[in-house]
Amino acid sequence: MSDMGAPGDQDDPGGAAEPQGRFGRWRRAAESAATSAASSAGEARTRLIHEIAAALAVLVRRVRLPLLVVSVLPQPFALLLALEGLALGGTPGAVVAGLAVLGSVPGLWVLWRRQRMVHAVDSVDELAGELAQAYDVAGAWAKAGDVLTKMRSAGPGLRGAGRAAGGLWAGVQLTRELFDRFSDLPRVAPFLPVRLQFTACLCVASIVSAVILAGLSALGLLALAADAVI
Repeated sequence: MSDMGAPGDQDDPGGAAEPQGRFGRWRRAAESAATSAASSAGEARTRLIHEIAAALAVLVRRVRLPLLVVSVLPQPFALLLALEGLALGGTPGAVVAGLAVLGSVPGLWVLWRRQRMVHAVDSVDELAGELAQAYDVAGAWAKAGDVLTKMRSAGPGLRGAGRAAGGLWAGVQLTRELFDRFSDLPRVAPFLPVRLQFTACLCVASIVSAVILAGLSALGLLALAADAVI
């Protein structure tokens, strides 16, 4: 009679093992679901950042030609004025040549900044990688969709690029540390709003320089013609 209790005692480990096995399956299912969700979120972020980088590339292609025209505009007049200075000779000629060099600076500066922007988007994948580093801040991902919408609705030209860059950083507080973080990334740095604003100012300066240099060149030609007649 004492042996009849043995089967009951042997069932206890099996009864305890079943809840443990069920819990293990639940845990594995939960871990698998969490891993899948994290993977899906990571893929969505990667795709969104790549779309933002591609939108920036489109905007740069739109402003590439206007920036080239603005940068080259004062250069012929600067060259003509420099030649007039050489022909004039002496201290007046040196002053004229100096004005020619000074007037060409804004256009050359625009050309350099244009080159940086074109280089920044020549590889969309590398730009997306740097954007992912720069934009990986708390709360930024929740607004990334709005950012992409603003970039796609930005108009053509330098103003459109400025609006797109403003949308890129919208909602992100540019503290000094964060600004330095963006500035350290060579492909992202040219699209900081403050740098795009400065580029716009350089474009205006380049156009003004072209007008001034054209006027000075005309006066120089008249002066040289008068000297030749005399």
